Amino acid sequence: MSPLLAAALAEAHALGRSRAWSPPSDAAVADAERLLDLVAAPWPAPEVLVEPTGVIALEWEAGAHGWLRLAVQGDATVEHSAVIEGDEYGQVESLSDGLPDWAAELLRRLYARDGA
Repeated sequence: MSPLLAAALAEAHALGRSRAWSPPSDAAVADAERLLDLVAAPWPAPEVLVEPTGVIALEWEAGAHGWLRLAVQGDATVEHSAVIEGDEYGQVESLSDGLPDWAAELLRRLYARDGA
């Protein structure tokens, strides 16, 4: 298991003992692990968060340029939301063998430099 995901799950487990949190399903953990593998390169590592509902989110921030959030809940889809250079994005795509097209495009846009 990815160290980023393992740390997020451990933190959520510790917090969940004192709050009414739903742990992520095995399917959500598998989807998160697959998504982490798909974004491993060439982008910076995301922050991995486990939400109280059991959703696992990967988040990137690129300063004033914007931010991107990819979230899985174990239904073989990835929900993304982003604000990049003032434009807002949101969509749900199927999580299959590769990184979904629009999610990949948003990562590319988030880390584009000098108009690339």
